[in-house]
Amino acid sequence: LEAESGIKFHTGVGCLYVNPAGPDDYLREAPAKAKQFGIKASFYNNNTELAEAFPEFRFPTTSAGMLESSPSGHINPLLLIKAQLSVFEKNGGTIFRDTATALKFVNGIAEVTTLKNNYLARRIILAAGAFSNFFHLLEKKLALTTKSEVVILARVSKEEAFRLSNLPSLLYEIDTPQLEGIYSTQPIQYPDGNFYLKMGCNLPEDNYFGSNLKEVQQWFRNGDSDRHLAKMKEALMALMPNLKVEGCLSKRCILPRTMKHENPYIGKVHEGLYLTTGNGWSAMCSDGAGQFMTSLIINGKIPEGFNSRDFEPVFE
Repeated sequence: LEAESGIKFHTGVGCLYVNPAGPDDYLREAPAKAKQFGIKASFYNNNTELAEAFPEFRFPTTSAGMLESSPSGHINPLLLIKAQLSVFEKNGGTIFRDTATALKFVNGIAEVTTLKNNYLARRIILAAGAFSNFFHLLEKKLALTTKSEVVILARVSKEEAFRLSNLPSLLYEIDTPQLEGIYSTQPIQYPDGNFYLKMGCNLPEDNYFGSNLKEVQQWFRNGDSDRHLAKMKEALMALMPNLKVEGCLSKRCILPRTMKHENPYIGKVHEGLYLTTGNGWSAMCSDGAGQFMTSLIINGKIPEGFNSRDFEPVFE
């Protein structure tokens, strides 16, 4: 996708998964999964091994982890979308930059209503993520939880960013009364010219929105994400005590979580309507979800080696 679009959005520095309590089901199953899918991975049985391999991080003595090598790492989601749309147009696609508010099928033809216009189509792929249950896009609501997410951007110098240029992305299965499930990426340069290390997590104060669009809009426009800055920065500094932070700011997000099998929803709703919805990892697995959907539409089934029931859309 980078080669075809000419847009670089991916940095393959690897991804480190750590559980501070020691080996969990994910780590126990990972060697077999790595072998099955041809993934290069390294395993760390204790904190000593982790500290030797990743001196910038500080983990409890009971920790165990795994590094998945490149192409794991991180992506720039805005540039990813730009690349996807560029290739789409290059292959004859037409983009309408509008907001769909309603979708219905009449005699097998899809009628799409947007804020600006109406469109007809024979087949629709609905990929609205956390916003799938808003407006009137589906006859039945998806079994989908939508929650707020707070991330912090720790500003560092250009020199500090260069020092950490090989730092892998991190998935840290910490679980405390203050926060849970830390993830972070190395410092990169943002459009304002500054370098920021990004860290996010789940918080006890996270909001759950249901299908209330006004609550979501209020969260993005006026949500008080700054009230979490202090404890999230404290968690970051405990994780990376040598990080030279010049300042911090918060950002507000929203993510979907699927029910039942807790995998992305990828499937056929009825003739002419296909659905894909992430489960908190939408950007990083969008290319894979696209391949699944392409196979489903062209071949009538998802790729070999996977079970369609593991991705079946679930409705309320």
